[in-house]
Amino acid sequence: MTSKMTFWGVGPKYTLFSAVYCILMVSLSWYFDPFFKIHFVSYGVLATLASILILIGIPFYIISLVTIKRAFAAGRLVTEKTFGMCRHPVYSAWIIFFVPGIMLLMNTWIGLSAPLVMYFLLLKLVEKEELYLESAFGNEYLAYKEKIPTVLPVGWLKSKV
Repeated sequence: MTSKMTFWGVGPKYTLFSAVYCILMVSLSWYFDPFFKIHFVSYGVLATLASILILIGIPFYIISLVTIKRAFAAGRLVTEKTFGMCRHPVYSAWIIFFVPGIMLLMNTWIGLSAPLVMYFLLLKLVEKEELYLESAFGNEYLAYKEKIPTVLPVGWLKSKV
């Protein structure tokens, strides 16, 4: 693969599909209120958990975005900081922290399906970025890819593409 990848990678397409799904789930939740509300946990607990997720996600996202912007501009492969935990931490921030936090704040259990859909969507779409990185960085990227998971950096949830 010799085509050039922009800084945004598959992000615009991924964002569009993810946003459509999230909007659909929120719309269903509002339309069928109170059916999709989380009733077994108080809203205070949900809001606290959501706040924690979002507050952890903000620096994770900013560090990831700044790191990849600098590396992309310099034409180098980045494997440290958040990229030492997963290969696509900018996307991971949305899947692990922001979208679950937002859906908990909105008190919608059907909305919590969004991160799962986003995860599988990303695994499919990110193949294009992975091929580009393999062609751009060769064995260095292949070694990194072998040891660092795609999106989810913990336990049995580690993902490999």
